[in-house]
Amino acid sequence: HCLNRRFQKHQYAKVRIVDAGRKGFGMQALEDLDTGSFVMEYMGEVVTATEFRKRARVYQSEGISHHYFMSIGNGKVIDATRKGCIARFINHSCGPNCVLQKWMVGGAIRMGIFTERPIKRGEEITFDYKFERMADSEPQPCYCGSPECKGIIGVVKERGTRLAASDEDIDADAADIDEEIADGAVTRHQRDDIRRRHAAVDDEEYGDTGYSDSDNSDAERGVAHIRRRKNGLTSPEQVLKFVQIMHRSSRQTRIIGILIGKLTETSDKRLLKSLISLQGLGILRAWLQDYAEDDVMMIKILQCIAHMPISTRNTIEESRLEEAVKPLCSDSDENVSSLANTLVERWSSLRR
Repeated sequence: HCLNRRFQKHQYAKVRIVDAGRKGFGMQALEDLDTGSFVMEYMGEVVTATEFRKRARVYQSEGISHHYFMSIGNGKVIDATRKGCIARFINHSCGPNCVLQKWMVGGAIRMGIFTERPIKRGEEITFDYKFERMADSEPQPCYCGSPECKGIIGVVKERGTRLAASDEDIDADAADIDEEIADGAVTRHQRDDIRRRHAAVDDEEYGDTGYSDSDNSDAERGVAHIRRRKNGLTSPEQVLKFVQIMHRSSRQTRIIGILIGKLTETSDKRLLKSLISLQGLGILRAWLQDYAEDDVMMIKILQCIAHMPISTRNTIEESRLEEAVKPLCSDSDENVSSLANTLVERWSSLRR
């Protein structure tokens, strides 16, 4: 991917740090930026959530009132307090002009900041922190000044509650994904690259996975919705757009359910193998690790992995998929363990 190289080479937008008044420091654009532009990567030390809680207490004891951190899922946190980059100075806004996206680059999770709309030179760069606080905790005032300002940063999360998505929500999300994939706007280089990948894969046929769906979770309803629409991927260009959506959908349960449905509805194995060549299995592995405590989601992701046309051991090893699936062979949920054991047994007989 071109964007992958921009992560690796630190090809960031031109910005500077400025005094943002009551908000402290802020980041300002030094050039006009189009929608979808890569601003920069959010970097720091990747530590466990337990380690970060320890660090937070140390920071407090040392009088460090401002510490910078970001959860990246799977019990991991980016701590940018002592070691980080200037991305930590980007302020929150209830009406942001940027969004944070999770990408897989060289098999590792990287957090990138991308523009959601055109940004003019001199405009402050912001994103929504999506901070959740418990109902009994003290709210943090918000000074973003946008027309959408809620007065406090983040939303209240009731202890032990979970909101179910409506069919209308799923329909709207699925329609947005369909529209983005159908748009097919890729650069000439990207188009040529994905067509070369597609032409390079073989036509080996694979049978059905033989798995069935049984629950009514948000993810399952997303899968069922796509299957009703009969709307799998149909072109190499769609595969490229689809992978880009996968990259930025981490921990978005409803969206991932829709994406899983679209993958399982895709019958062209050559398209699925093109997706594998674009690190698709690495993303599925990351999803599986993100939902390690959610049996329903693990079942859906394992079923999706079973649908993928994996024909060699090298593919398994390069994606490090087995290291995420093998521990699940002894999972307390029988459905999870059965799926995991079936996959591991199947992969053991693959050629290299």
